[in-house]
Amino acid sequence: MNRLSLRALQYFLEAARNKSVTAAARQLHISPASVSVAISDLEAELDIQLFVRQPARGMKLTPAGEVIVAEARSLLARADEFQLRAGALGHSLEGELSVACFTNLGPVYFSNLLAQFCRLHPSVSVKIYVCDQQEILSGLVGGQYELAVTFDLDIPKHFEWLTLAVIPPQVVLPANHELANARKVSLKRLASEPLILMDLPHTRDYFMSLFHGLHISPNLRFSSTNFEMVRTLVGNGLGYSILNLVPHSPATYDGTRIRHLPIVENLRPLEVGCLSVGRVAQRRVAKAFIEYTLKYFTEADTTQVKRSLAPQKSGRKTRI
Repeated sequence: MNRLSLRALQYFLEAARNKSVTAAARQLHISPASVSVAISDLEAELDIQLFVRQPARGMKLTPAGEVIVAEARSLLARADEFQLRAGALGHSLEGELSVACFTNLGPVYFSNLLAQFCRLHPSVSVKIYVCDQQEILSGLVGGQYELAVTFDLDIPKHFEWLTLAVIPPQVVLPANHELANARKVSLKRLASEPLILMDLPHTRDYFMSLFHGLHISPNLRFSSTNFEMVRTLVGNGLGYSILNLVPHSPATYDGTRIRHLPIVENLRPLEVGCLSVGRVAQRRVAKAFIEYTLKYFTEADTTQVKRSLAPQKSGRKTRI
């Protein structure tokens, strides 16, 4: 076997991430023909098919291709580490990093976290992708994202997880609700009132499980995939909701006001954490992002996070 080209592996990974030769070429600032040739040479060299070409639908990795994505990323990470250690020790951190963020975390924590990281490492180019949990899991496996900041919702065992914070669910009420000034609220007390559900893949199952665990059948009135839409519906008096994230402002987009209140019953909280594919060597820039993210949540001035910070889960520790 001839020596594999690291450049060809880079072109292959970019095509896998974009699911398109044309889009990969655009990102790499080269011709589509160069990407196609690199992938064809790689398939010939390895004697396997890496992609299934789908007319009008882009490219899809074969099962063998998914394995090669993980191996190629690991190999390029080791090459990147070698280059940094050999020629750039002591220099500023540089490179590109693709990070996915759970949609609700974006405006509450991730934007500020990213701003501070970019000020600390101005030579790092971070590509962000705001997704739901299903998109995050499939994107990590497919090589579209290197890391994700998300919740611990139905994470398969072959992923690696680092806990950043533990955030309990809270009831969200209109500011003029009769219980808005209570210290705590029971879900059983609210069971007959209209529920506004945060309705994203995996998220909806989590919130409904809170009711089922208490043998409550909620009065589901509205649902939305948009975090701020849920808060605005509550603010307009159309019902109550349950959310784990508490923005700094009690005002919604349309100016109505809401209250987030602790729940009387002992319910499962959500963990916020860094997620990556297991058994893949992490590049120096990815390690730096994970380290800073942990520092950010440890030092966060959000009382909710400080009070709830917890160690990482046993058996799913991320290499840092």
